[in-house]
Amino acid sequence: MRLSRIAFAALVLAGAVPALAASQGTAQTFLDRANRLKAKGPFALFDGDYKKLKAEAFAAGDSIRKDRIAAERVGKPILYCSLKARAQLGSMEFIHGLEAIPAAERARLSLKQAMLRILAAKYPCR
Repeated sequence: MRLSRIAFAALVLAGAVPALAASQGTAQTFLDRANRLKAKGPFALFDGDYKKLKAEAFAAGDSIRKDRIAAERVGKPILYCSLKARAQLGSMEFIHGLEAIPAAERARLSLKQAMLRILAAKYPCR
């Protein structure tokens, strides 16, 4: 069990491929794929979908970060208020955040929209 959590954490926390689009599907699709990989435990590292899923998560996070920087530059309101330049979101925290969004909404939200919702809940602006 411990090894599968480590493998899953590596899935979400490893480096991103910025050239990929922020999301290849909905938040529900991402969660389904992540859960399929999670069920494989350490063998998830050898699955062809592993790098794709990892890159999608980081591309969405990078896009959110860039949107926040652009909004701050022009004086527009920002949607989450992390004290650090790069918001921290652990892999299991992210997955639990996705699971907390009702399935009907997850099916309509892009990965970026869902991640932004999770960040806004973790880092509310006061």
